[in-house]
Amino acid sequence: MKDRIGIIGVGYEGFRPAVTDLSTRELMYQAASRAYWDAGVDPRRDVGSFICCTEDLWEGWSITDEMVPDQVGAARRPLCTIPADGIVGLGHAVMHIRSGIADVVSVEAHSKVADVLEKSRVENLALDPQFHRVTGANGDIIAGLEMSAFMKTGGFGRDDVSLAVKTEKEKAMTNSRASYGANMDLHEIGEAETIAAPLRRFDKSDFAEAGIVIVLASERWIRKNRKEAVFIEGLAWRSSTPWFEGGGVEIARYAKDSFDSAKRQGGFRSVEVFDILEVDDTYSFKLLQHLMSLGVSRSTVLEMLGEKTRRLNPSGGSLGTGYLIEANGSHKVLECVLQMRGKAGGNQVKGAKNALAMSWRGNPTATGAAVALSVEN
Repeated sequence: MKDRIGIIGVGYEGFRPAVTDLSTRELMYQAASRAYWDAGVDPRRDVGSFICCTEDLWEGWSITDEMVPDQVGAARRPLCTIPADGIVGLGHAVMHIRSGIADVVSVEAHSKVADVLEKSRVENLALDPQFHRVTGANGDIIAGLEMSAFMKTGGFGRDDVSLAVKTEKEKAMTNSRASYGANMDLHEIGEAETIAAPLRRFDKSDFAEAGIVIVLASERWIRKNRKEAVFIEGLAWRSSTPWFEGGGVEIARYAKDSFDSAKRQGGFRSVEVFDILEVDDTYSFKLLQHLMSLGVSRSTVLEMLGEKTRRLNPSGGSLGTGYLIEANGSHKVLECVLQMRGKAGGNQVKGAKNALAMSWRGNPTATGAAVALSVEN
């Protein structure tokens, strides 16, 4: 990318299974306040536009964007809400900056999912009412069918997907932002209760709550104001045909296409050049599938699951940290930024200079996003 855009501030609050002491708006406010302090900006003076990633169905009422501006400092200011993942939100911020709308943009995403009493009913509203919902299918049943097909075509066994769960949860034990860290053995994971065969209890990430705000700025503004930044070298999001509508299960085309575009923009040769990989693991098998979609071989995938350098999902991923709905991608970017700043805490990887964050919107979509990041030496 020419005329790069950088992340100059991050802020977050929550990262618990349920944040019972804060409302959604208070959660957003805390994250925004910390992000602006981190960036050293005044939202009323310096931030030119605001973006919030929010979906009415996960909020509990319609036209929820009417309740967004105050909490992020955007009262009577330009604000855009999008029902999409946090990395897609970053993409909108990039477009705002490149088009000249603003030099500095704030992107907010959050999960307050414990407030939703019947999560499965919300998820099922996304299913096709003519062919899927009427059969009694849900997102987990779709995941179980895809998992079965992927394991068969990819040559992976039960212990391989269990290893993904075991590794992620062990990494999460050293991450202060993770809610589901644990020491587990392969037998315990592989013999847990069935959700939708072969998908079992620990193959699905549990929900968590958090608010995350990321502040971006143009390189010109960054240089002028002498700010430190993590630069966006490439960013893309893509949708493909879902496997149940005719797409393949060997790779996730949305992941491959979004990564290929981000890779070309940043001039990266392959996924091997990245010091940090924060890759979607909403389900255990999806981590394996997404890695193969990024060009990693089967044997290397298995090596990466057990490697001790923590290059892959040092945060513990969604399996260890928790699933944050629209903030899932923002969480992955946050972890990459903290890693490259040397401020990731107990799960710090030394010397990280570039990173890749990849997210997936979840069933029944075939939509994913990827962003390549770097810091200057």
